[in-house]
Amino acid sequence: MTADEDRIVQLYDVFNARAFDRFIAMLAPDVAWPDETEDGELRGREAVLAYLTETTAPLVARYTLISLSTDADEQVGVLVRQTITSAADGSLWSSTRVLHRYRLVDGLVTRLQSQQDCPDVAFPGVDALLDRLHRALNARDLEAILSCYGPTARFSDNLEGGVVESEDGLRAHFVHLLETIRLETAVMGYTIEPDDRVRARLHIVTRGPGGGLWQDDVITVWYRLLGGLIVEQDIDDSGRDGNGP
Repeated sequence: MTADEDRIVQLYDVFNARAFDRFIAMLAPDVAWPDETEDGELRGREAVLAYLTETTAPLVARYTLISLSTDADEQVGVLVRQTITSAADGSLWSSTRVLHRYRLVDGLVTRLQSQQDCPDVAFPGVDALLDRLHRALNARDLEAILSCYGPTARFSDNLEGGVVESEDGLRAHFVHLLETIRLETAVMGYTIEPDDRVRARLHIVTRGPGGGLWQDDVITVWYRLLGGLIVEQDIDDSGRDGNGP
């Protein structure tokens, strides 16, 4: 994760905590910010603070960061789940997937662009994570594999049964996996589903410790991401989902 990407992760954490004074301090003095109530643009920290504390006060917005990526122009793109509830009674107003694009200078946000109801079924940050994970699996690189999972990751253990959870449990799971089988995986494609899970189609070859072939098949794996890392996964090797993404 780049320094700017890390800064944006902090920005969402501060916003979700509704610590608006700290949030505003992370913006440039002349920041350009979308006014989504008037389909316009706000200029400057004071305008953004008033927008958050007065204009949109009847609503509470919360953002769950799915994935993020930096493009060739050094803009940080962020795919998020935006949930809007009533400040009065907590009732749900909307839940949509949104694409944010940030420009930063010296660690401060100078511009935000927002695309509401993002329909995209792919995202560069997801591409990069899947590529990193499966390269690490093929290379049998334990630390690189673990770096793709968040600290709260929890999923079913398809090898031994039970549940994999906690950082120690995750490490033990992959140590055992690498000791038990030899994997060759290739990502054939993926889509980001309406519920924000990533549905990936993989070609997988597994061999036992002696090199004997155990499996050569196409499987489906669903990943849920949080902050650009995997926190849930569900493997289906039944072959029932034959169409692929």
